[in-house]
Amino acid sequence: MTDLKAQISEYLDFLKMKYTYKDGIFELLFSERKDDRPAAPGRTAEEGYFRYTIWIRPREKWVEVYCDVYPLANIPPDKKADVLLDLLGCNRKYAEVCFDFDESRGMIGTSQEMMAQGLNFDEFREEFLAVPWAVKKFWSEVARKHGLK
Repeated sequence: MTDLKAQISEYLDFLKMKYTYKDGIFELLFSERKDDRPAAPGRTAEEGYFRYTIWIRPREKWVEVYCDVYPLANIPPDKKADVLLDLLGCNRKYAEVCFDFDESRGMIGTSQEMMAQGLNFDEFREEFLAVPWAVKKFWSEVARKHGLK
């Protein structure tokens, strides 16, 4: 497991990502705009920006990359079915998007998994970057369409 931790640390350093590592999990903080435009550094307190955390958990056979996206309880009951159908549509429409649900916490999330054996930088980068891309798709497409704040 130590070698896998070192390998992931190296990949994150190569991607110039700031992270912390505690209790077997990497944690990365992101700031993003809620529209289609790229975020500007240092402007996270403005309206239209949001912050989120991505976690990377190396396991014996798998590396999990995951993130909370939106609390299910914050979706108005009359919009819930349409929002969930749009999330399923995104899973189908975009090859690297995988929205999921943490039932115990009532949280919609996004995640990617990759096999620890044979892990290489290109695979890691692709799977890792799919998570913030899915978060951006949620805010720029699904949340915007349904007026979620």
